[in-house]
Amino acid sequence: MKKKFTPYLLLLISFSLIALFKVYPIGYSLVGSLFVKGAGGVTKFAGFANFKMLFLDPDFINSLLMTLKFTLIITPIQVILAVGLAVLLNRDNALVRATRTIVYIPVAVNLVVAATIWNLMLNPSSGIINSILNIFGIESQPLLTSPDQAMWVIMIICCWKGVAYWMLFLLAGMQNINDSIYESGKIDGTNPITEFFYLTLPLLKNTLVFVTISDTMINLFMFVPVYMLTGGGPQGSTNVLMYEAYRSAFKFSNYGRSYAIITILLLMTCVIIGLQFWFLRDKDAPKKPRKARGDLS
Repeated sequence: MKKKFTPYLLLLISFSLIALFKVYPIGYSLVGSLFVKGAGGVTKFAGFANFKMLFLDPDFINSLLMTLKFTLIITPIQVILAVGLAVLLNRDNALVRATRTIVYIPVAVNLVVAATIWNLMLNPSSGIINSILNIFGIESQPLLTSPDQAMWVIMIICCWKGVAYWMLFLLAGMQNINDSIYESGKIDGTNPITEFFYLTLPLLKNTLVFVTISDTMINLFMFVPVYMLTGGGPQGSTNVLMYEAYRSAFKFSNYGRSYAIITILLLMTCVIIGLQFWFLRDKDAPKKPRKARGDLS
């Protein structure tokens, strides 16, 4: 009897932590999005009023579009760069091992510290980035202070921070591919390009699906670089949904609106991830045959 329940007892701590830090906050947000703070600070049930007001609010619509723009652009860029890095570093020698360590350094740097360093480097008047541009005869750029450049700068910082992280998963997936498969390919006349597209990518599909979906989720909930570097500006050009939710709750004390934004972001994430699972599914996987009527076996 003791052995029967031992696995469940061992998993109880993990399930408890997931329930406390994942399930409970989601449930709290869902419930909180249905309430508004009325006159005298009294909270009252409002149904879907918060959601109706959101879709009439230009600030919310802008943050929704900025979030989609950021995610749709940066996710494929990060995945492609991570695949490229993994291919280049999928070798075993001292130089490659040292390069892997150097490439992985940004992942080890705390995101708040990294954002602070980048903020100093990107300063329009005294930052090192503009100093380097000036050396090559390029005039100083506004960077984070420009509505046209700020989001692209945030994307570059996120790529600098995240590409090596996803590269690690892809590199592990590549190293799990049996060498005999590549040897068979060489016998059949493959070159490095055909080997990559016809052997490596198909065998790396499960890892690629995991990396793409995980990266999409992280990008949808991106917050720290915007909070540290731009505060949603300039002119709302980096005001993503997570920052808009933070602004509603901690700057304007409108918790109902904040919970509604988080709820919409969660639903949007579920839809996008569901679509990715659908498009990236293994179409060649054998389907389980249906049992004929009357077949009791």
